[in-house]
Amino acid sequence: MEQVRQPGAAFRVMTLITVAVGAILVWWGAAVTTRDVGLAVPDWPLSFGSLNPKGWLGIPAFRLEHGHRLLAAGVGLLVLAMYFWIFTKEKPRLVEAVGLVLSGVGYLFLIRTGHLRLGSAFVVWGLIWWGMTWAAQRWTLARAMTTFALMLVIVQASLGGLRVLEMSDPFGIVHGTLGQLFFCVLVLIAIVSSRGWRESGWTNPGIGLRMARGVTTLLFSAVFLQLVVGAVLRHTQRVHLVAHDLLTTAGYGVPPVSEVDAFVLFLHKAWGCVVALLVLMVAVWSRRWLAPKSVVGWLPWVLILLPLVQVALGVAVIQTGSSFWVTNFHVINGLALLTLSFMLMVITWRGSGALVEASPEGDASASAV
Repeated sequence: MEQVRQPGAAFRVMTLITVAVGAILVWWGAAVTTRDVGLAVPDWPLSFGSLNPKGWLGIPAFRLEHGHRLLAAGVGLLVLAMYFWIFTKEKPRLVEAVGLVLSGVGYLFLIRTGHLRLGSAFVVWGLIWWGMTWAAQRWTLARAMTTFALMLVIVQASLGGLRVLEMSDPFGIVHGTLGQLFFCVLVLIAIVSSRGWRESGWTNPGIGLRMARGVTTLLFSAVFLQLVVGAVLRHTQRVHLVAHDLLTTAGYGVPPVSEVDAFVLFLHKAWGCVVALLVLMVAVWSRRWLAPKSVVGWLPWVLILLPLVQVALGVAVIQTGSSFWVTNFHVINGLALLTLSFMLMVITWRGSGALVEASPEGDASASAV
């Protein structure tokens, strides 16, 4: 992997601010779903025909839905600023920036006017352009990820709009799950902008590098799959869960697939237990290859704690009948699990400075990856 030029301390601060606001946005979006007010504002991209309708703060449903839109717009502006920040420092080509922004506006116009197939083609061609340009121009990872984040935030805006315009749960599910992946991209941009990213090394953990990479990738995939099932559950059983028994589900040990709601709830509970055990095992194992005195030496310890908290919150959600605060903390703790699993995967694939442990003589004990 290329040695990345550091964007600078000011850019690093901006990435951290964006991550913080992004976390608030995820929480706020979860609150919209928990309160079932996603359709409180019937139009998009405007709200009741206005950019900022009067009195929206005084009505709880409007405060959640319109506030979510304003936060999303704020994150979009932050991502746009990050894109241009990196763009101007790495062989800027004006045609690229203008073309990307105009394409984004055109794409949103197509979605707003109901041309979904043409809009989908825009997304596919955009991803092809992004991948080919990254390879051809040898973009740094910071350049590639800020560009990708800008494309993602535009797609996220369209999915949020389609959720409203089409009154569609599937669009809401995709919007929710893609939002968590988008948050991981923001975290990656923050990691790439850190000082330790340039250093590359590997301790002598007694395991193969391929195995470590495979295990951490499996962990991230398993956690993400659990969040997808959770998103399906939340968008189809927003107000009340179909059952509140713990060891069984609606009286079934394993509900039949024909009982869709009960089966989804069972799947979320069962896979959640599997994921919790997998997180615990990988967290303990990762202590062997992450340098304990590195800046991420804390990561395995937090990963050991989070699945225990998540299971406890999941039990509480069932027992309290989807309490607002318990449910939202369950969502945010799940985001934390996904994010830390993602960080562990990225660090393992990178072989970053977090994996370098100094020997008593002061020399790095790891070979470059």
